[in-house]
Amino acid sequence: MANLDRQTYKSSWNPNTAEMVLKYNDNSAAGAAGDYEASIKVPAGAYIIDVQVHGVVVWNPGTSASLIVGDADDDNLYYTAVDSLTSADLDAGEVLSFGHDGGTLGVGNTDDNGLIAGYSASVRQVTCKMTLAGSAATTGETRIVVIWIKPTDSISSSFTAA
Repeated sequence: MANLDRQTYKSSWNPNTAEMVLKYNDNSAAGAAGDYEASIKVPAGAYIIDVQVHGVVVWNPGTSASLIVGDADDDNLYYTAVDSLTSADLDAGEVLSFGHDGGTLGVGNTDDNGLIAGYSASVRQVTCKMTLAGSAATTGETRIVVIWIKPTDSISSSFTAA
């Protein structure tokens, strides 16, 4: 049986976090209609534990403000078409997370079929995009927090033929 020597075990499950901040005035855009985007890389061999969307200030463009959060393969994997204008899906002070079935969930964010993020042997790029339509926004801030763990100690099983 393979096992880990408890005397040399390191605390390997410390969470790592990265934050993406979307603001109406990013890059001097002054709230203009268009896409506000950000991304972070999660290292290979990591487990994504949660992707949280924090409504800080409601967006107020003339027509719509819609947020998606996903990865390089599926841009709305975690959250899709989150209405950030009418407060229907995300109001100031509200948080969407894997453990809370709020907002509009993407296909990779459901506790009903076990697809919530998990392990990947490859580097993953988590992306977010807020799309504004209509007149320029004068308010709006959304923060996306990605939480993952990457073990520093790992053991493989041993095999004995039967």
